[in-house]
Amino acid sequence: MRLRNFVNELASRYGNGITFIDVDETIFQTKALIYVVKDGKVIKKLTNQEFNTYTLGEGESWDFQEFTSAELFAKTSIPIPKVVDRIKNMFRKAGIRDSRVIILTARSDFDDKEVFLNTFSKAGIPIDRIYVERTGNMKTGTTSERKEKTVLKYIKDGDYRRVRLIDDDMANIKGFLKTMNNLDPKIITKVKEKHGIDGDESIKPIETYALLVVDETGKLKRIQ
Repeated sequence: MRLRNFVNELASRYGNGITFIDVDETIFQTKALIYVVKDGKVIKKLTNQEFNTYTLGEGESWDFQEFTSAELFAKTSIPIPKVVDRIKNMFRKAGIRDSRVIILTARSDFDDKEVFLNTFSKAGIPIDRIYVERTGNMKTGTTSERKEKTVLKYIKDGDYRRVRLIDDDMANIKGFLKTMNNLDPKIITKVKEKHGIDGDESIKPIETYALLVVDETGKLKRIQ
């Protein structure tokens, strides 16, 4: 009881947090490929990492058919232990404060929602307590821009004093840091008012953590 009271005091002092976590090569090693199509023919097949840096040429377009297959996702996804364990640990602590975890993927809707979600459950991730943001459903912007826009949607009301992103793509990490370092002053004001720190310049309103997945084991590096 004494420990619980202490942790609750810390939560009250520092406020709630929200963590955004990518899927491909972050929570799972995945096998789906993205097709590059030209004149009706597939001319290239890209991995998730190759897709992150590929620029479409003249007359080229994307085909994401493998990325919408829940069955392929379920059969081929391999959990990355260190990241999965980190998620589980977040939920062991989440009962004592109103923090959130959001899956933030570049994928769009899957063809079978239940098969997709069950893949997380099998890895021990409490997916029933996590919302999945599928930025591939957004019509415009790069993957990084779509993720930045989604992060802002969650933090614009000033509910969170700690905001984290875990991702394997440096472009997404940099975009996140740029967004957090250039927040609308109105958001900062809301954070201060909601958390009772208005007027105290010695306290940083929001702590930002950008964690890059650097290898297949799930090793994380904080990017400042």
